[in-house]
Amino acid sequence: MATFREELEEHVRTFNQNVLALEKAPPAAEQSERVKTLFRTAHSLKGAARSVNVGVIETACHHLESILSAVRDGHRTLGPDLFALLFAAADAFEEAGMRLRESQDLADAPLAALLPRLTAAAGGTVAAAASPPWALDALRPVEAPREPDRPMVPASTAAAAPSWDQGSGSGSVRVSAEKLDTLLARVGELQVAQRRVEARLGDLAALRDLAAQWKAEWKRVDHYFAKEALAVAGGPADRAAPAMPKRVVGTLRQTGDNLRTLEKTLDRLVVTMTGDSRLLDQATRPLDDDVRRVRMLPFDDACAGLDRMARDLAHALGKDVELRIDGGAVELDRSILEGLKDPLRHLVRNAIDHGVEPPADRVRAGKSRHATVRITAAMRGAQVEIHVEDDGRGIDLDAVRAQARRRKIEEQPDAADVARLIFHPGFSTAAIVTDVSGRGVGLDVVKSRVEALHGTVDLSFVPGRGTHFTLTAPLTLTTLRAVLVRAGGRTCAVAGTNVLKLAHARAADVRGVAGRDTITFDGVPLPLASLGAVLNPEYTQDTTRDRIPVVVVAAGATRVAFIVDELLAEQEILISNLGARIRRVPFVAGATLLPSGRIALVLNAANLVRSVLRGGGRAARPAVPAAPTAARKRLLVVEDSMTTRALMKSILEAAGYDVATAVDGHAGWQYLEGNDVDLVVSDVDMPNMDGFGLTAAVRASARHADVPVILVTARETDADKTRGVEAGANAYLVKGAFDQRTLLETIKQMV
Repeated sequence: MATFREELEEHVRTFNQNVLALEKAPPAAEQSERVKTLFRTAHSLKGAARSVNVGVIETACHHLESILSAVRDGHRTLGPDLFALLFAAADAFEEAGMRLRESQDLADAPLAALLPRLTAAAGGTVAAAASPPWALDALRPVEAPREPDRPMVPASTAAAAPSWDQGSGSGSVRVSAEKLDTLLARVGELQVAQRRVEARLGDLAALRDLAAQWKAEWKRVDHYFAKEALAVAGGPADRAAPAMPKRVVGTLRQTGDNLRTLEKTLDRLVVTMTGDSRLLDQATRPLDDDVRRVRMLPFDDACAGLDRMARDLAHALGKDVELRIDGGAVELDRSILEGLKDPLRHLVRNAIDHGVEPPADRVRAGKSRHATVRITAAMRGAQVEIHVEDDGRGIDLDAVRAQARRRKIEEQPDAADVARLIFHPGFSTAAIVTDVSGRGVGLDVVKSRVEALHGTVDLSFVPGRGTHFTLTAPLTLTTLRAVLVRAGGRTCAVAGTNVLKLAHARAADVRGVAGRDTITFDGVPLPLASLGAVLNPEYTQDTTRDRIPVVVVAAGATRVAFIVDELLAEQEILISNLGARIRRVPFVAGATLLPSGRIALVLNAANLVRSVLRGGGRAARPAVPAAPTAARKRLLVVEDSMTTRALMKSILEAAGYDVATAVDGHAGWQYLEGNDVDLVVSDVDMPNMDGFGLTAAVRASARHADVPVILVTARETDADKTRGVEAGANAYLVKGAFDQRTLLETIKQMV
């Protein structure tokens, strides 16, 4: 039965798509093929219904076969009444599927009430509909109360089970979405375990190095112990020092042997654990990729039913509207698709109801009677960008301002900001409340749902020409590229897509504007707030430092600069929800487990920005240092990744260094030809000139031969490390185990 319900959903989708296409009067060849497809759909659904003993669906499909065979053979034509009947049948099938999911009887279902009309149509006549289509409001009828005393199937057969699709010949298997979610969660736990193994490997390597250092120190005093041992044995010795007891000498010798054994054992453990970690990584990464690919679905799935909804709504409002969908093949994670369904539905309904004018008004405005609503999806790096646009009247700013005054919302001087007021909860410019609009929940839902996906929504419009909504969302919700920071004593993560800039605030950079601290970036003044104070109002931001790390966070078109305690890293994180007991925590969208075993909170950027704009998290202005500091060491960071370069620059500037940057080895060498630096921090894999080549050029230069060079790279093989040393690098740090404290300590030793 569970498999039949899934098949029923697929057949309803196919049925709706083909009836919608036929209603647009396609060419004869296409019309013939679509009628044949409808007939095959009805025939397949009839056989499936017979196999699970759902007689009402079987009977309805039998009548549809008779109707469609007559159309296919040219004995009758498709007209408005027949189209209405076919749409009503599709809606009734969908409602029947809902009842079957709740184990309810179909005796009083709309499909049973539709059978007389189907019987009459199969006999050559089409009865008039008794009532307007009930699917107009939300594409689905109100679900009937559950009747547990009349189950359709035994409890033992109600659960879904994987079943082989024998007819496809592709060896496919149906698996419930819940099982895929569980599998993905388990893979996520495996990834966390693998990262913790990597962290422990680093600890073990540090212990091995300590043992090696200890042994080296022991060797320096071993000569003295050897002399004392000879003195005890009666051989020549320095008699100025008292002879050591034999037991002490034996213990010292044993200690030296133990140190050598410890070093060898730790070295073997590091080698073995490195291999185990590599094997675990080789198993985890492909498994994670495979599970994600299984969960990826085409964007078309998020748009399922929108064409039918647009058709019904346009007919009810007396408008001529075509819905076009481009980019339907773009693949997204199932969780993202589910989260986008409601926003897309609201935007399409809003476009048809508010945006598109009646045909007569469009003609008077010099437009075609035929309006178009277009949905476009496209990949933008690790995000999907979705555009929903119409060619209607645009946004009535006067109506928006009037509604804002009635709701006592602060007046906005900029037209774009006025238009964005329509995202406010309960905001509506509709003159009356109807089944379609006027309740003020549509665009509020769009904004909240998209932001819950770590996405953004914005709009633009041209008066009289249309409105354009732009939605952005990550491709998956399970993993996220994030910037990790310390704020208010907590480790927090902010989605990388919401982070526009990493910088530092100086005391002289902060200005007071209208009672609010602001800082200017790229010529634009931004509100400045303490992230720690936003998360905890009792937290007091440390303002004694001259240079304070700042993260510029964006939510749509709004930007806010947040002061943080420390910039930690930028990395891929695995997001977990907070569980059933913790439903809503202010500013928190989830959590992630770090390799150290600590938990970092994943912050909701949109909520943070809104809080600051409402006056939260205000930070005291950074204090001006009492005396000028000594001249700072100048470092050059050479890195082709913009994000890593900015993060490295922020870390080093926060530590008090003057930092210059270059985008590759060639640009770095050009900078060195005209400037003096105290140290170079460079990546290895870069265009034009890599890090090895830059290091060799520095060592060959008479001017910079003594400048220390630190290579920070993802290359971690012994051969690469050897090559770096041979090129002249003073230190070689691996990004996979990157710790900013290690980098800062290394730099401090060298400068």
